Amino acid sequence: MIRSTVSPARGLLNAACVLAALAAPAQLCAQSEHPTRIETVIVSAARTPQDPSVIPSSVSLLPLAELEAAQIPNLSVALNLTPGVNVGTYGAIGGQSTLSLRGASSAQSLIVVDGVRMNSRQSDGYMRSILGNQGLAGFDRIEVLRGPQGTLYGSSAMGGVLLMETTHGCGPLSGRVGAEVGALSTWNLASSLQGGTQNLGYSASLGWDRTANATPHNENRSLNFSTRLERTFGEGLLLGTTFRGQENRFNSPGSRLSPDLGNVDSSNFLGTVYAGYTADAFRSRLTLGWHQVSYDYGANDWFSGLYTVYRYLNTRNVLDWQNAWTPVKSLVLVGGANAEWAHFNNSSLNGALSSDSEGVYLNANYTPTRDLALQAGGRYDHFQSIGEKTTGRAGASYMIRATGTKLRATLGTAFSVPGMTERFGDKTWYVENASLRPESSTGWDLGLDQQLFGGRLVLETGFFRNDFRDMIVANAVAGYKYQYQNVARAHTQGVESALLARLSDSLRLRTSYTYTDVVDETARTRVVYKPRHTASADLQWQATRELVLGSGLHLVSDRLAKKDWVHLTHLEDFTTVRLYASYQAHRNLLLKARVENALNERYDDTYGYAGLPVAVYGGVEYRF
Repeated sequence: MIRSTVSPARGLLNAACVLAALAAPAQLCAQSEHPTRIETVIVSAARTPQDPSVIPSSVSLLPLAELEAAQIPNLSVALNLTPGVNVGTYGAIGGQSTLSLRGASSAQSLIVVDGVRMNSRQSDGYMRSILGNQGLAGFDRIEVLRGPQGTLYGSSAMGGVLLMETTHGCGPLSGRVGAEVGALSTWNLASSLQGGTQNLGYSASLGWDRTANATPHNENRSLNFSTRLERTFGEGLLLGTTFRGQENRFNSPGSRLSPDLGNVDSSNFLGTVYAGYTADAFRSRLTLGWHQVSYDYGANDWFSGLYTVYRYLNTRNVLDWQNAWTPVKSLVLVGGANAEWAHFNNSSLNGALSSDSEGVYLNANYTPTRDLALQAGGRYDHFQSIGEKTTGRAGASYMIRATGTKLRATLGTAFSVPGMTERFGDKTWYVENASLRPESSTGWDLGLDQQLFGGRLVLETGFFRNDFRDMIVANAVAGYKYQYQNVARAHTQGVESALLARLSDSLRLRTSYTYTDVVDETARTRVVYKPRHTASADLQWQATRELVLGSGLHLVSDRLAKKDWVHLTHLEDFTTVRLYASYQAHRNLLLKARVENALNERYDDTYGYAGLPVAVYGGVEYRF
């Protein structure tokens, strides 16, 4: 264990300096010529662009244009439209949200933004507030990669990976400015722009949101922003930088079972500087990243009766080097190395805890024929805290082009490294356990993708299973304290499916369904807050050239919760319905309206935290 002092401003300064250095004139280009613009491929499955028809992995590319047309308000809602994903919320807008991929916990489901790992077991609780406030503006690629992904992404990718990329800019300057008002004293303001030339690309976004929510002392304010600037130099060399951030202020009333007024101030900043080189058969990218999450919670301390602020600060510096080599047309070798320096401090520690890690990986993608794809790879990681860890992954897919059928299968391993306070404890609640081991998992899936009627109907379905070992649980010890221990085993299994139907040139239906069974094998019971059935649907109609109408629903069924920390109870099933419409009043002016929870369903997404009632919103957007 190393104790040190962290300078959070260092990453901001580095990003700003590179941003200024890269601002240089260049020649005009068409958008399709931009060297980093990739729209018809999958990136996350192999960490290099791939044709979706030859990918063994189960992966979804979120249709951002369709989500925008459907007026999806934030990332949490968008993810709940995706098979294999469940985002649970604590009722109110801005409250904590938990991401679960194939039944794994949020600490076992990795988020990667601009090539940088964003979460770990140490930062899981603080990232939940970030996820609850994240919009879709400022992204041009969001992918969900399901199944154990330790080989390509290292720790925390046990259930899968959520990959997001800040918008790349090209072509003539374009952008939008919008405002929305509605129920619960809601105001949403958003703006974005992007553009570039043949050698230069830039983008920026800025959004501000405010709502009072539905109960007293429950106001939420959120500010989101993003920037990207990149430039090519000569043949094959690309330099760029991104910087994005989020600041949130949330007034928490607690749950109706345990009212507890508090205030949460949280922030999330990510800066990257990267260099890429591309030759005929070789691609290389070096990324320097700086990531910081802060979380301050203020409330009346029930020990002292005084108002106390609990402060948490997690800072990471990242160096990532990734390469793709194509020695022959049928073989792509993807390999790289990663190093991280993590620092954590909270109000229960003296100074900061630090932990470093390094990893190397190699993954081979082989297509001996046009229709057969094989994948295999391995990874070695070394952590200052727990020592060595190795993972592996293999997959295969076969495309039957005559019938539009793709068969796929994967097998992989993954792990999740204990957080620093899980191992070293703190002064208030937790006793150290230096022998704590990483959680580990082995998972596999079998799937079938089918296209019918010339691609107007696309069905994706598959079965998965993931076995978890050495799961970390906090157990009570002497002195009213707890200690994290490797005591639990669990498994998840289920079926996930998605359907896209273009019923006519103007009518489109998108649905998804997931059955997930999550069992704690140690306690011999189901895991709480993991619904067995989730489903979603969105029907969108281009009624006229100017008018778009649509509706969507989200269903959650068969859940358990702990009503008093010990005894289990069944939560009621719920189905929410949303309606939306937009009208192109002018070439540059769009009018919008939406109704959330249109049937005014009363439900708890998390036990004790009521979902929001019916709410109507209206907005206007100017595009240029």
